[in-house]
Formats: sequence, structure tokens, C-alpha cells
Amino acid sequence: MPGLDFNFEVKLKSAYESLSQAVNLFKIYLKETTVSSASEYYRAKSLLREGKLFFEEVLKEARKLLGPLPPYATPDYVKWREETSRELKLALKDNVDYEEIKKVLQQDPTLPRLFSADELEQYLQKYYDAQKKGNRKLENLKCRLAIAKLDDLIHEAEELYKQAQKKLQSSL
Repeated sequence: MPGLDFNFEVKLKSAYESLSQAVNLFKIYLKETTVSSASEYYRAKSLLREGKLFFEEVLKEARKLLGPLPPYATPDYVKWREETSRELKLALKDNVDYEEIKKVLQQDPTLPRLFSADELEQYLQKYYDAQKKGNRKLENLKCRLAIAKLDDLIHEAEELYKQAQKKLQSSL
């Protein structure tokens, strides 16, 4: 199994950077002082598309490492998957309490780049209990928070994109 290469954090950072830049550029474009023919609109639109592609890659890799096991999974594959997700620090320890998880996530090298301390706290409060329900595992919470943040950025960028389209069309 060692032939597979996972660049989860790289794709996560790339998606976050593209989407947050798209949001910022759309906000600049939507200011009254920005002319409707400004290049920010096209750059933001391109970054939104790029961010969505990276997001899809993030989801794909998260499913491979943390999603449901395929019915034909061998014991070697199961072991490899668990080791890889732990090496990549995607999976947390199982059966840890809220305060311990909060502390671990705040010290994580990746999440503080995506979240402010307050945002991380809000997302943790929102998803902590939901992550323990159904077939979900609490140890996959870190990945869930990152994906939720990217999903929220996509929705924000798409809403701003609609407003930017209206501004562009009103100038034609």
C-alpha cells in the first residue's frame, strides 16, 4: 500500500487560499468605488472555480482515508489506512473529551491557519456532538471541521459571485 501519496494538507491549504482570495476579491469588486469592468471579478471567479476543484480533491482523499471501508477491504488495507491517517494527523485519538480535543486542535499545525481561535471554538461547538452520532467517528473531527470551513467559504464566495454578476450585468 505505500505507493499511494496523499497531499491532504497541501490540497486543504490550496483550497482555503483560493476560496478566501476569491471572497476577498469579490468583496473588493462589490465596493461602490470599484468599476464594474475591474479585473477582480474575473480573477475571483477563476479562484472560486480553482478552490472548488481543490475542495473536491480534499473530499476525495478524506473519503479514502476516513470514509466507510469498501466491502472488499483486506486487513492489510484497513491497517494501512489507519496508520496513514494517523501519520498525516487527520485522525484524533478516539474517546477523548471536548476540552482535550479543543486543546489538541488549537495546537494543530494546520487548523490555526484556517480558523481564528474564536472560529475554531464555534465550529467545534457546532460539530462536536454531531460527529459522535450515527456512523461518524469522533476521531475524524479535525477533518470534518476543515471540510466544513471550506464548504462555508464556497457558499460565501458563491453568494458574492451572484451579487458580482448582477453588478457586471447592470453595467452592460
